[in-house]
Amino acid sequence: MNSRSPNVGPLGSLAPSADACRPVGRPRSEAARLRILAAARELLDEVGFRAMTMEAIAERANTSKVTLYKWWSHKAAVVLDAMLAEVSPIIPVRDTAASPLEAVRHQMMTFTRFLRSRKAQLLVSVLAEGVLDEKVGDAFRKHWIKPRRADARVLLARAIESGELREDADIDLVLDALFGPLYYRTLVQHLPADAAFAKRLFQSIMLGIATDDARKRLLQSR
Repeated sequence: MNSRSPNVGPLGSLAPSADACRPVGRPRSEAARLRILAAARELLDEVGFRAMTMEAIAERANTSKVTLYKWWSHKAAVVLDAMLAEVSPIIPVRDTAASPLEAVRHQMMTFTRFLRSRKAQLLVSVLAEGVLDEKVGDAFRKHWIKPRRADARVLLARAIESGELREDADIDLVLDALFGPLYYRTLVQHLPADAAFAKRLFQSIMLGIATDDARKRLLQSR
């Protein structure tokens, strides 16, 4: 498989752009941008998303509110940028696996490891707040869910084309089944979203939609 740089991962991909929430405009100072993102992460840890304000971010980053609003329209966009910058180095892209299914499995396991890390709190905070705040939810779906989901569809479509998955496999349903339970366990915390669970989940779902040859390989890899 040719190397590429998609955003493949949970409910989609894992290589987000740090500029996903950045509007078009004048080039920003990289040093100022990093200070602002660091300030947003610190305030998220200290006071939580709801209590965080754009004024507090600007003060902590030693920059003006005018500068802050020039680059981000609201605090959800700042936090999303901070989250994307934090997550990108942790869950890098790998779509050079032996098969599309192996690439999906790798991304699923990588995302699971991330969910078990302290840095996952950024994702959990934004995700939980998105349920209560429509603006946050819209930004989260636009900049986190949609790009990753689109690229994950590419991998699953390749798996169908290569004969690993049945032609009648419902890609959107498969994505929900693969990654939805990981988000659910992470939020509800009734049971761990660990590597053992992710492996069982992947095997159970793929055995139901794999072609005969691919099913044999899945059974052998147990």
